[in-house]
Amino acid sequence: MLPPLIRLASCRNLVRNSMTLRFKFVSSLAQLSSSDVSDSSSDENNTNLVRRPLDKLDKFEVIETLHKLNREPNIGLSFITQLKAFGFKHDVVSYMAIVRFLCHWGMDIRLYSLFMDVIDNNNGELLSFEISDLCDALIEEIEMEGLEKLIKAIYVLVKVYASVGRFEDAIDTLYKIKRGRLVLSTRTCNYLMNQLIEWDKLDMVESVYRQLKMKGLVPNVYTYGILIKGLCRKGCLEEANDVLRQMEEAGVEPNAFTFGTYIDGLCSKGKTDHAFQKLKSFRESNLPVNLFAYTSVIRGFIKESKLEDVENVLLDMLHTEVFPDADCYCVLIQGYCQKGDIHRALDLYEEMESRGIKTNCVIVSSIMQCLCGLGKLVESVAWFFDIMKSGVFLDEISFNITIDALCKLKKMDEAMKLFNDMKGKNMKPDVVHYTTLIKGYYLNEEPWNAYEIFEEMKLNGLKPDFITFDVLASGLSRFGSFEDTIDLLHDMQTQGLEPTSITHNVIIEGLCKGEKTKEAEVYFNSLHPKNLDNYAAMMNGYCEANNTTDAFELLFSEKRLFAKRASCLKLLSCLCAEGETKKAMKLYKEFEASDNGPCKTMYSEIIYLLCRVEDMRTARVIFDKMIQKGFTPDVVTYTMMLYGYCRVKWLNEAHNLFLDMKNRGIKPDIYTYTVLLHGARTKEDVKDLTDELKENGLSFDVNCYTVVINKYCQLNNLHEAVLLFKEMKDKGVEPNTVTYTVFARGLCHQGYRNHAVALVDEMISKGIQLNKSTIRALEVVIKKCNFDH
Repeated sequence: MLPPLIRLASCRNLVRNSMTLRFKFVSSLAQLSSSDVSDSSSDENNTNLVRRPLDKLDKFEVIETLHKLNREPNIGLSFITQLKAFGFKHDVVSYMAIVRFLCHWGMDIRLYSLFMDVIDNNNGELLSFEISDLCDALIEEIEMEGLEKLIKAIYVLVKVYASVGRFEDAIDTLYKIKRGRLVLSTRTCNYLMNQLIEWDKLDMVESVYRQLKMKGLVPNVYTYGILIKGLCRKGCLEEANDVLRQMEEAGVEPNAFTFGTYIDGLCSKGKTDHAFQKLKSFRESNLPVNLFAYTSVIRGFIKESKLEDVENVLLDMLHTEVFPDADCYCVLIQGYCQKGDIHRALDLYEEMESRGIKTNCVIVSSIMQCLCGLGKLVESVAWFFDIMKSGVFLDEISFNITIDALCKLKKMDEAMKLFNDMKGKNMKPDVVHYTTLIKGYYLNEEPWNAYEIFEEMKLNGLKPDFITFDVLASGLSRFGSFEDTIDLLHDMQTQGLEPTSITHNVIIEGLCKGEKTKEAEVYFNSLHPKNLDNYAAMMNGYCEANNTTDAFELLFSEKRLFAKRASCLKLLSCLCAEGETKKAMKLYKEFEASDNGPCKTMYSEIIYLLCRVEDMRTARVIFDKMIQKGFTPDVVTYTMMLYGYCRVKWLNEAHNLFLDMKNRGIKPDIYTYTVLLHGARTKEDVKDLTDELKENGLSFDVNCYTVVINKYCQLNNLHEAVLLFKEMKDKGVEPNTVTYTVFARGLCHQGYRNHAVALVDEMISKGIQLNKSTIRALEVVIKKCNFDH
């Protein structure tokens, strides 16, 4: 291959003497004017050029043609395109001709694509040279000819290098420019530094900046801003702050981009409080602060779960008259949705719409996902269809959230309709959508439809992933045969996917849920080696099958299982529900002796069990330990303890615990007051509690009314019981079986037997179901009435 300098000399001589060369097709090509070609990529123009014998050209003919077309950019571009289409193999000389042409017309985007082709030319099919050869040729021609237009090509080449991560080549190219005594482009250097940050080459940013500055870089406000961004992402916050001082020394005034970048950098490193203080100090000093800075602070506080601070930022924005845009509202709404505060998210959504800012599918999906997470599936589906009717574009994610919600609502026909509607909107369902439907059909106990969807997915060329197979494994193990499950595992392996621990676990638990505990044991025993998750899955499976005995034995035979707190908690809940006090206490004590100790939920579960069996001494010991370990009992746990004390008639202890509850700032709910009213001893106690209940803004429910009516009857205050029963119905709270029973019994005991019979008749006429306890109580009432008659 000729040295670059010789090649360039040959090329220049060729151009000077180009009028002596003639080609068979050039004359007709040159006659085409720019008016003949309105679009360089049009079919008509391409056809005209394709008819020329382009496959017969050599590099000298290409160079002269481009020279002749120097005033015809559209035709020239078409010629270049056709050369590529015919597979013309360029060398450096012919390629330089194209570079000159594009530089002459300032076609930077075309240059970018041209250089990218050289970098992508790995096998040398289209080009017979390397990108470094082209770079050398460019530098030499600039130095010899002083063609300043070609300097654009160098800067574009640097951008190409940086965009593909070839930073050493990019830096070397910039140094070559300097060696040629040309001025470095600040804009190009900024691009290079920014790409270093995007490629996470944070250690290089500052050193490259210093080297380029030594080579003649004149930094501008954006250079400093990029440097600050790199230092902040690296965690060098003090150094980033020093850059602000360097700017002042250099006489470069920071702008909103600079301050915003600094604020964003502080937030990215968890220094959001400091960032907000800086932002306010910048604003108070009349320094430019834009919406980007505020959005960064909002995002930082949301990430740190400081929603009260987010509200302070919004107030500061309002004071400064910096209003959120669509991106800012998106961050806000997503943040509140992630924390489950759907009411605030919807308030922000309404505020956004009132400002005339259009919503988007990301915001809509966030709200829908939050509604689903809160169990508001119906509301999520309604939201989706309302938004769709308004004409807002909803993407595949929005559709999948709604399909999933419909599946959980057991509306599979509607889910399938929406799935098909999605196809009609030119959206291509992916594995996630199919997996959602498969899971939905299994959830609705329609395994045959799940299998059909799975087959359709495969027919459409979609390969099931691990999640799909796990859903299938869970469903088949529950609704299919054991052999079907094993066949699925073989199918999974033929797809190149080895079953994971999750796959094994869903099969074990699925078999147990499908009442196939023996098969689950066989499968469990076939796993070699077994890990802790497999043991936990078997224990969970036993719990699902209501086999707490085997679950308990497995736990204590494999003591490492105590590390799986969730599985132990599940077993503890099952033992407590079954009243297995000894086993539950043994499990609790094992955790108490461990390094981590019981969690708050474990304390609550064991306290509830002990209260039910009326072992209040032990319950109080554990309750006190819970507080000593730093767990503050919630209203439910306090109510459990109060319930236990009232059952065993330890009313003084109940009174003192109630005071302790209020002193800790835990607000009693209606269930707490119902428990206390049940244990009240005097009319004054009942009155005080009911008055306090109302003062706290609580309303009686059917259970509370029933307890108080029963209590008034027991205290021989039938007048108050009658008034309360009337009030109950006036307020639209329907009495239930227990309410009628206790009131009828109270009337009977006070001698109002006819009224009691009338009350029983009213109850029956309303179609209220009688349970065994109620029937026995009413039989006593009726017998007494008949006896008196």
